[in-house]
Amino acid sequence: MTEQEYMAAVDSVVTRWQQDRTGEPLTCRAFEEAVPAHLHANAGFYAGQHGGQVVVRAPLVQHPQDWTMVWVMSHFVVHTDQDLVDVTLKQEDLFGSAFVSLESDPAEFKEWVKRYPRDSRSIVKPYSHEE
Repeated sequence: MTEQEYMAAVDSVVTRWQQDRTGEPLTCRAFEEAVPAHLHANAGFYAGQHGGQVVVRAPLVQHPQDWTMVWVMSHFVVHTDQDLVDVTLKQEDLFGSAFVSLESDPAEFKEWVKRYPRDSRSIVKPYSHEE
């Protein structure tokens, strides 16, 4: 993946998020061993202890109310037979956030997020929960 392809992947995530501003549903399951800011380790530990099969890396779009921009950052969740489980964030932390899957190869995306751990994009209309 080139830098231009990475930027296009981020743009695509934001464009898809703007269609409904929700993303994929996440279930938050806090556990005592979770360490803040250790997303990959938390997801891997949870999957090993609780039967999650796959750790998924994809963008988390944060869209605070009334902002005219969004933050896009890499995020890890555990894919189970029933749902996507977030073991790092609490349910209240997901307010104003959406997990949006990548259309490109997550492994290639992983290399670019080392360089750009958080990216931002301007949006035309601020987000409001009254919509």
